[in-house]
Amino acid sequence: MIIDNFITYISEFSKSFESLYETSHMLYIVIYLIFFGIILISRFIISDLYDDKLTINEKRFTIMIPIILLVLFIFAPFQLSEFLIYFSFFAALSYLTIRTYKNMKNSTHKFDETILNKYKILMFVIIILSVVGIVDNAIYYISYNKNSYITLTTSEYRTVGLDIIKLLICVIGLKYLYSSFESIFDNKELGKKSETKKLEDFCIEYSLTNRQREIIELIIEGCSNKEIGSKLHITEGTVKTHIYNIFKKTDISSRNQLLKKIMYD
Repeated sequence: MIIDNFITYISEFSKSFESLYETSHMLYIVIYLIFFGIILISRFIISDLYDDKLTINEKRFTIMIPIILLVLFIFAPFQLSEFLIYFSFFAALSYLTIRTYKNMKNSTHKFDETILNKYKILMFVIIILSVVGIVDNAIYYISYNKNSYITLTTSEYRTVGLDIIKLLICVIGLKYLYSSFESIFDNKELGKKSETKKLEDFCIEYSLTNRQREIIELIIEGCSNKEIGSKLHITEGTVKTHIYNIFKKTDISSRNQLLKKIMYD
């Protein structure tokens, strides 16, 4: 994309270069390299998230397919190379969605049945749209020389399957962006409710008493042992005993570990 914009910038100062750039295949090569980059980066993300390393065949395809497509793009008819590039992109996209689903199914401790079912629907939608995109480009290629381009698209430069996939990605992205901002700018009252719920779950999990919960609440507020004793009207020694018992029950050894275990575990 940087190279493409750099070339476009140069073309502003040279009309002959601009004409060469628009009539050559350079622009399309840049676009297809972006497609390849999207697939490759997505596979690396899957590899990192699920510890799913690239297989030998995947490594071979990663090297061979771009070379084959580039050669075809230079020497084969433009419409054929364009179809094969779109076919490879849609096929790889479908493959990635299926591989992600399999990884999610194997990570049952991370995803419940509801999330899996939602992703399964999304996976089938992407696969169907990919098939639509392949069929659309195949019809365009077949009918190109016959001057009867009747396809699923409304414009020569649009692919309805890819457009809907991009729209889905935008909608999902906006949804998670909204959720992120909502949590960042959440008010203090909601924050306290969330904190209280976490503490409640923590106390239930480790069978802590009401007194131990009161002490933890004051620890969260940053109170010292002396301040806790003063607020609860007990001696500092009794506070230390309660804290020792809390640490023993929860298998931790410091206040910081206690706070992390409540808020982040």
